[in-house]
Amino acid sequence: MPKAAHGTPDEVRARQHGALGEELFQVRNRGLIRAILNNISEGISISDAQGTYIYSTPFCEWLFGVPESTPQEDWDKQGFFFPDEQTPFPVAQLPLWGALKGEEVRDVDMFVRNANVPQGRHVRINCLPLRDEKEQLIGTMSLVKDVTKARQTEEEKRRTEQRFQLLVEIAREGIWTIDATNRTNYVNRYMADLLGYSVEEMLGKPLFYFMDEEGQAIAHENLRRRRQGISETFDFKLIRKDGTALWTSISTTPIKDEHGDYVGSMATLTDITERRRAEEQVRKLNAELERRIAERTAELEFSNRELEAFAYSVAHDLRTPLRSIASFSDALTEDCASRLDDTGLDYLRRIRGGAQRMAELIDGILALSRVNRTTLASKPCDLSAMARSIAEQLQVLQPERKAHFLIQEGLVDRGDPQLLRSVLENLLSNAWKFTRERPLAEIELGVKQESSGGRTYFVKDNGAGFNMEYRDKLFGVFQRLHTQSEFEGTGVGLATVERIIRRHGGRIWGEGQPGRGACFSFTLNELPLPPGTGLTTPRKASP
Repeated sequence: MPKAAHGTPDEVRARQHGALGEELFQVRNRGLIRAILNNISEGISISDAQGTYIYSTPFCEWLFGVPESTPQEDWDKQGFFFPDEQTPFPVAQLPLWGALKGEEVRDVDMFVRNANVPQGRHVRINCLPLRDEKEQLIGTMSLVKDVTKARQTEEEKRRTEQRFQLLVEIAREGIWTIDATNRTNYVNRYMADLLGYSVEEMLGKPLFYFMDEEGQAIAHENLRRRRQGISETFDFKLIRKDGTALWTSISTTPIKDEHGDYVGSMATLTDITERRRAEEQVRKLNAELERRIAERTAELEFSNRELEAFAYSVAHDLRTPLRSIASFSDALTEDCASRLDDTGLDYLRRIRGGAQRMAELIDGILALSRVNRTTLASKPCDLSAMARSIAEQLQVLQPERKAHFLIQEGLVDRGDPQLLRSVLENLLSNAWKFTRERPLAEIELGVKQESSGGRTYFVKDNGAGFNMEYRDKLFGVFQRLHTQSEFEGTGVGLATVERIIRRHGGRIWGEGQPGRGACFSFTLNELPLPPGTGLTTPRKASP
């Protein structure tokens, strides 16, 4: 520390104090200078060459609690600490002492806590030597900046970053970022573990290092979309360090700087290897199941064709002995009727009736087998015209009956004309048969437009009806809901209708009540058709 040249230390200090004051405040606007110093953002303290304060702004006086007359030697009582807020700051290392030696001391951080500031303040101090025109040291100037809020902000940012880092590191998802050159600049430990590397081994490596050739081609296209600002999620295969495959679900997004320029990409990855393995097993099982179904279907189709061929052959071959039975029955009736008593004649009638019913059953079997053996011819069919023709034929056969046919006009659909006519013949003939006990038979053919855009055709009558408990038997072969004595029939007609409708990609069902009539509804071309039918499917036709 400089020593006094003349007089006592107090006298020297007083002379220097006055000289410095005159140097600093000899201008007229001394008050203006004080006002400026008192209102700048940083606190200012000025000391003489011995370190005694001769001027302080209010902030410094409040912060340090040191009046202008307090010697520097007493500053060790003013509560100076290192930024850790615990370790005392040695007085000998205070910035002021460096400035008194002629040094510029800059950016010294310390913590001040005393009676004036019990909660403490973090400050940053710059201390500069002051010299006269002869470059003689005449004092110091300290600039003090309150950095408490800045440190609190930095501390909160640091804690936030620590929390974020902790979350990233403990996350059970891989996190991976690359720079604009596609090199790895961050991975969390979980990601590195998934691939069998350490974090250090992955840093700096190109993204493509962890992929096979197929994956690299896909990644190039994906990175092109990242540069376009596109985020997306997809499944992707990576290669582990041991060469095995790691399937992941990746959610990736581009990273841009403050100017909106692409600087890299970030991705979160979930290990879906087990899921992919399970999916592959399911795919293989499905493929095996489809193969077995195809084989079984082919076997069933072959069996069905064999059965149909057998039924056709049997039915066809039965015609010859059946004709013999019918012929000899007729001959017996013509030649020997006088020799037979009533019982014999009854037996003969039964034989002839059984032969006739047998012929009808054979015709039904042949018709049923022809449904699946026939190649469908697809063309527009006028169902309304078909129904009118069938109704006229029914009326001609029984002109004595009173019947009202209500046939909706314009019912046109695609299908095989011959088979669709068979459908209408069976349904209208059934309606005609089961309404014969009615004084006036009412039979209707129409269509209902469904909300889905499809159409449902229906044949409705006011005849005998049926019990809905037995509706499952409606379309079975040789299944009848009425006895032969009530209404004749073979039980083959509705089975034939059901097969024809099914071959046309449709459905059929019946509803009825005993004594209150029946309604049979059906659709066409609404379901996928078997290959080779010749029909387009599905499609909607105009009513």
